[in-house]
Amino acid sequence: IYSIMSTKLLVLAALVAIAACQQFRCKMPQQWEARRIAFDPNHRYYHNHTSQYRVYGRYAYDGLGQRKAMIEEAAVGDAPDKLYEILELGELKKAYVTDVKSRECTEYSLTWSFHRHDIPADAQFIGYEYLGSYPKQFELSQWYSRVMHEGHNVTSYQTFSEGTCAPIRDDRFSEATGFH
Repeated sequence: IYSIMSTKLLVLAALVAIAACQQFRCKMPQQWEARRIAFDPNHRYYHNHTSQYRVYGRYAYDGLGQRKAMIEEAAVGDAPDKLYEILELGELKKAYVTDVKSRECTEYSLTWSFHRHDIPADAQFIGYEYLGSYPKQFELSQWYSRVMHEGHNVTSYQTFSEGTCAPIRDDRFSEATGFH
């Protein structure tokens, strides 16, 4: 009886330890705003960036309506910075890019699916990171995933705040489009 009881306690302790190590996917808010910093070292079809491309701006995300709105100050090489307003409508597969200074608007057809910032179902939990120090530290959860997107392998690294599940980072890399 003692060895059966010991075995059951050991199995129970192991299950509790495994459960404690599991990170449950939080549910990210579907509408939010953020500041945005981006760079892309490769040429891409949508914006046709050069290796000296960088962007600073504001970003509004609506996962429910599959919409994104951005105002971006973009720098390409030695050319003067330009200010753009961008509206992406995922359900309509359209994007509208307006040069704020000239008020020229260009319409693009989106050939890819709407990029969501949620934690993918097959993402692997990497671990926690902490900003600050005890007792006023800020906990972040880290996630990694690899998916096939339009015939290319895409690696994603995502970071979310604990509690509110606010997206902090959503970095992607593929051979076709580079790091962004």
